[in-house]
Amino acid sequence: LEVPDNIAMETYSFKNGQYAQKILAGTPVGSFFGYRYLGVYQNLEDTYAKDDEGRVMRDLLGNPVVMKNGTYTCYPGDAMYEDINYDGTIDENDIVYIGNCNPVVTGGAGLTARYKKMSMTMRFHYRLGQKIINQARMNNEAMYNTDNQSKAVLRRWRSEGDDTDIPRALYNYGLNYLGSDRFVEDCSYIRLQTVSFNYALPKSFAEKIKASSASMFLTCYDLLTLTNYKGQDPEVTLPTSVTALAKDNSSTPRSHRYAVGLTVKF
Repeated sequence: LEVPDNIAMETYSFKNGQYAQKILAGTPVGSFFGYRYLGVYQNLEDTYAKDDEGRVMRDLLGNPVVMKNGTYTCYPGDAMYEDINYDGTIDENDIVYIGNCNPVVTGGAGLTARYKKMSMTMRFHYRLGQKIINQARMNNEAMYNTDNQSKAVLRRWRSEGDDTDIPRALYNYGLNYLGSDRFVEDCSYIRLQTVSFNYALPKSFAEKIKASSASMFLTCYDLLTLTNYKGQDPEVTLPTSVTALAKDNSSTPRSHRYAVGLTVKF
């Protein structure tokens, strides 16, 4: 198969919040490519670049080489990304495959139980093994401008000795939220879509209203969702474009809904 001329095999901009978009043999459509997030540079020694054997790299004068995010020199408190090729610089050469938005398994299941005049029906829906970019979390932990931030930033790095995985605050500066696996989350879930209770009313009641049968029901929608996803709703709409990335921009979560009614057959 060949890629159409109007679709780029790869697009990328080295700036905050950007993920590389690639069409690569051996990886599924909908794949994420970005950096591997290692946490925060806790002190000056952490910022020193290391070779593939873990030794500190030094310049011609014997001084330690300090890691760079692009042309930006890293300091304690900055985001730490994996230097894949051990050259002391985080750039497009350090981008790797970090997951995809296609569920490994998706489906549903149902259960019906009856006892005398009562019955209960439950229907479940699930997606397992799916990854998503939590764009809302990225925006709320960026500390890059004057937008409101989540309470998670209260754990940000402030000084040496802080044990945290959230970088320091830098207004309109730095590269502390490059597209990385920091914001790619597993959004697997199992959701109880509907649960319905039904009670068959006595035949004498049906006869009074000149019906053959009558029953009452209560149906509840989206009562329960089991997930480890940190966003508001793990059931994120998948992209329809080949080059689009699956992102959660914090859509309104599904509300609990209830329906009560009477079923009459004549």
